[in-house]
Amino acid sequence: MTQPTNVDDLRFLLSVAETGSTLSASRVLKVSQSTVSRRIAALEADLGVQLFDKRRTGYVLTAAGTALIAPADAVRQAVDAFSSAVSSLSRETSEAVRFTTNEVLAALVLPELTRRLRQSHPGIRLEVDTSNLLRDLAKGEADVALRAAPAPTDPGLVGVKLVEDHWSLYCSRDYGSRNGVPKNVEELTGHALIGIDTHAKGRPIFDWARQHFPLERLLLRQNTVPAVFASVRNGLGIGFYSEFIAAGDPELVLCFRPPVPPAAEIWLVTHERLRHVPRVRAVMDLLKALVRERLARRV
Repeated sequence: MTQPTNVDDLRFLLSVAETGSTLSASRVLKVSQSTVSRRIAALEADLGVQLFDKRRTGYVLTAAGTALIAPADAVRQAVDAFSSAVSSLSRETSEAVRFTTNEVLAALVLPELTRRLRQSHPGIRLEVDTSNLLRDLAKGEADVALRAAPAPTDPGLVGVKLVEDHWSLYCSRDYGSRNGVPKNVEELTGHALIGIDTHAKGRPIFDWARQHFPLERLLLRQNTVPAVFASVRNGLGIGFYSEFIAAGDPELVLCFRPPVPPAAEIWLVTHERLRHVPRVRAVMDLLKALVRERLARRV
């Protein structure tokens, strides 16, 4: 058995092993099926072993192929990490920081973060990825992430929990002045309720909503968090709102907090290889300061 002459062939090995066919692997790798077949054949020739049994139902790993999957995956991860490190170094000159967060948090922090960066670190440029998907920091998809999510568990990620975020019932100041502000579940009777599509099961806040926001009492039901927040703030009725997001907003009035655990945790995350890079550190320090200031305004 000889060593492979082309490390990139390992991506083809792993993709066929993961998908079970050269056709599916070609779609993942965005190449032709014949290219995948040719690269697998070349790898088998280089190694001097058969990696797959070619069956009518697809490609099945041989014993030799199975033994090589874990080492091949380790090589793939090492190459990805190397490529990410090179990309990171290339960005040092331009001082770009790739920042990812969801739509609600982006609207909350980006204006002030941008203003403060311009004042204190004019050489740093933000490249913002607004998405509800958790980007893979290990693969270099972003440098810094502000996440409404559980603690990061991926190897190599480091972060700090900024806040445990309770979702409470809120109304707008205008709605409260016209209809009163309920202070408990019983006082919700007769009020316009704004629901959220609670397709996620097993979360206490949604379980509480299903129990106390029956469909027949809803004014409307939204299918996204930003839409619910906008409906509440625009005075349509009473609904859930993040206490962290609502902090210090004069247009919002807290009705009451349901007796459930926090709905989310907000984490500031980066990769360990970037944690001491000055441009990354600067962005993270400013974000932590912004969050601390907002928490101080909570009632």
